[in-house]
Amino acid sequence: MQTALLTLLKFVLLASLYVFLFRAVKVILTDLYGPRRKSAPPRPAVAAPAQGKRTSRKVPRQLVVHPTSGKAQVHQLSGHGAVLGRAPDVDVLVDDVYVSDEHAEVMPDDGGWSVRDLGSTNGTYLNGAKVTRPTPLAAGDQLRLGKTNVEVRR
Repeated sequence: MQTALLTLLKFVLLASLYVFLFRAVKVILTDLYGPRRKSAPPRPAVAAPAQGKRTSRKVPRQLVVHPTSGKAQVHQLSGHGAVLGRAPDVDVLVDDVYVSDEHAEVMPDDGGWSVRDLGSTNGTYLNGAKVTRPTPLAAGDQLRLGKTNVEVRR
């Protein structure tokens, strides 16, 4: 009877040891690679281009830069477009440490305007979606460069 009890206790101890090792390895792997996530539906990686003809959208004429501190600046859109950034030679100077020297460009596009990111570090966002290719603009759109908001007006 005693030998059967001792054998049973050996197996319980051995099982406990394996459970402990399994959990320890799982914790280490979670720390190294992060927790497993359920696959979520993909988010749009770019602002959706305009559907249909451009004539239905209002063509913008101004960019209004709203810095985090200071007064808003209004810039008229001219025929050649505008480069936004921190460099002294850009068309629209944005005083924000999170903005690249040449961050984004607003360029003429088929009678309207489009925005494209110029390889900035922190990205350019149009209405909350990251801009990864030239994307049409309309009056009322909101651009975000770093911590600075840029309003697109008619």
